[in-house]
Amino acid sequence: MPASRNASGQASPEPHDLRDLVSFQLRQLSNLYTKNTASVYQRKFGLTMNEWRLIALLSTAGSLSLNRLAAQAQFDKGLTSRIVLKLTERGLVQRAVDPEDARGVALSLTAQGQSLVAEVFPEAVELNRQLQSVLTRKEREVLLQALEKLTHQARAMLDREREDAQQA
Repeated sequence: MPASRNASGQASPEPHDLRDLVSFQLRQLSNLYTKNTASVYQRKFGLTMNEWRLIALLSTAGSLSLNRLAAQAQFDKGLTSRIVLKLTERGLVQRAVDPEDARGVALSLTAQGQSLVAEVFPEAVELNRQLQSVLTRKEREVLLQALEKLTHQARAMLDREREDAQQA
């Protein structure tokens, strides 16, 4: 939904309902885009969005513990464990002793998993390109800068809230 408008038709600086909040608009965008990409990944590659996220992260990192993978994916450990089990059963992910902690497990992609990521990633790039195709080059640059700033601010706000919650 577009920003609220004042009587002269100018964008109003203050939100007037939930739909005017940046957080709501970002969530709406994310949900719509995720539904589309999830459908494409399932139809073309037999992957859920969560499976794709984990194998893409493992592809970039090379090897991660379950806890680190869960943190990077922003999933809880239980969900991550269930997805990793399915990916392992499909022959996409392998487990090994963590070289930094003999009690831990290091997760990495198998050759089949690496091949699948190499197949899916160009599709992800194309979907990303399609989404941004309505923006000018300058708008894409500004969007990336704005998202970085908003992410930094959201992290700072969360840190402050955690501190306040501990003191309460």
